[in-house]
Amino acid sequence: MAATAPASLRLSRERCFVDKAFRRFFAPALLSSVGLALGGMVDCLVVGAKMGADGLSAISLGIPIYLFYNVLSYGFSIGGSIHYAAALAEGRADDGRAIFNSVLSFLIGVYLVTAALGLAFLPQLLSLLGADSAHSEVYAIAERYVRAQLICVPVLYCQGPFFYFVNCDDAPKLAAAAMVVSNAVDIVLNYVFVIVLGMGAEGSVWSTVIGAAFCLIICGSHIVRRRGVLRFALTRPDFGILARCMRTGFASSVQYIYQFVTVLAVNKLLMRTSGAAGVAVFDVIYNLSLFSASVADSIGTTLQPMVSTYRAERDADAVRRTMQLSLLWGSAFSLAAAALLGAFARPLCSLFGLEGASWTLGVTALHIYLLSILPAFWNQCMIYYDQSSARVRSAFWTESLRLFICFLPLTLILGSRDVLSFWWVYPLSELGALIYVFAGMRARRRDWAERGDNIYTSYADSPLTLGAEVEAFQRRCEEWGCSAQSAYCATLVLEELCAAILEDAAKNAKSDVLIKFTAILDDGGALTLHIRDNSYEFNPFELEAAGDGDALGMTFVRKKAQEFFYRRYLGFNTLVVKL
Repeated sequence: MAATAPASLRLSRERCFVDKAFRRFFAPALLSSVGLALGGMVDCLVVGAKMGADGLSAISLGIPIYLFYNVLSYGFSIGGSIHYAAALAEGRADDGRAIFNSVLSFLIGVYLVTAALGLAFLPQLLSLLGADSAHSEVYAIAERYVRAQLICVPVLYCQGPFFYFVNCDDAPKLAAAAMVVSNAVDIVLNYVFVIVLGMGAEGSVWSTVIGAAFCLIICGSHIVRRRGVLRFALTRPDFGILARCMRTGFASSVQYIYQFVTVLAVNKLLMRTSGAAGVAVFDVIYNLSLFSASVADSIGTTLQPMVSTYRAERDADAVRRTMQLSLLWGSAFSLAAAALLGAFARPLCSLFGLEGASWTLGVTALHIYLLSILPAFWNQCMIYYDQSSARVRSAFWTESLRLFICFLPLTLILGSRDVLSFWWVYPLSELGALIYVFAGMRARRRDWAERGDNIYTSYADSPLTLGAEVEAFQRRCEEWGCSAQSAYCATLVLEELCAAILEDAAKNAKSDVLIKFTAILDDGGALTLHIRDNSYEFNPFELEAAGDGDALGMTFVRKKAQEFFYRRYLGFNTLVVKL
């Protein structure tokens, strides 16, 4: 449990670490997520402006291809990055690199095989997607569009593992910059290829793949230059690792399985009830939904590495503060996105190429959809938290309720009535899932508040407070039943490390230095120390090699430590020492 200190002081100290880390992740994550959504919207906008409802219908028919590969990319990438962040938080750098290389090699192999099969059986695939040769113009556009998608698969969908792993490798700004550059290139070339050069709907695919290549180059440079812990290595995929990654990331990837099924059902239903106009409106709403969903995606990209790290450190206060910030900022931005889409609903539908009756239907459908944005964010935020905290079953059921268990029956019931009734499926599905989320909130609050008797957390900001906290920690070791020798060893290691950090801060005129340390006693009686400080970059273990006056103390720490691991992460120095 935490050392006894006023709650207000503990909260203030916690914010020193968590709030800065949250800002470090959230700002670039929001920028990259919005950019990604805008890239998808521009694809639809440009094709709609150039080719009208036929072009939009063809893109809508190709959505299941996008969803299928996102099942793989997001499932393994998000799940893998969560395990990667946890491994590094526990000091297991080699295990983290093995996770990355297993995920990357497996995905590349699957991409190549499935894309080749899709190209070999393209007519059968188009029939499965709902393309009807009776609508010859739409069928021809869809054929060219899907063929281009399949050719570009290996480049397009390697963005997932590169982005998520680099983001967790203490490079969120670089990962965001890679995604922003990718989307900027996509947007510019989309206009050039589709409008200027008249390359048709498939021109939007070629622009996207060129943008994706920029993302891979930028993220790849981080790995090749060894800026973090990640390294490329030729390796055979470890299916044990892959199973754990997919199990964790499945709640994110399952949404694409459900969307694959529901998009096929909706396309067929709307094509039958309202023709190409209804499918075109659905494509517009789907692409605009990417913009509102980008808020939840950015919160997920932010909280997942933070929650994974803090849970590995058994830091319940930091987890709770992370979730408070996530819900606060995510709700505010979700409401802003809903207000923005509502204010510009009419011009947006015109920009997408909707005219006449399809324009009227599009405006009404968008206004109804806006009711689902805030509850959708709450649902998705809890899904991301549940994934990061090993509550994978809860995450799975929340995602299943909002995108399948509620969505599909409501589609069949309301969609069969009339085309306007169908759009109420979105807010009603999110409401059904939200009821389930609220039912599980008590268990999550217990998880956020739980500390455990085998966990000790405290802070130091000067040699004076360090001495008092070291004495308090030694008493805690005695309460845990540690031997006098073990307690003395642990407190001396802690004191040497923290004293070195404070001395370095003083040398560099860092006046507001704060050290947070957490000690965890495992079932076997071994102690693990997690130390974080807000000073300038400093690795105490380098003192020995440098021949510094404190080298003797670091030599003692090295001899007593079974393992030790340092890295600069979340804008702070972090140390893991296992005794």
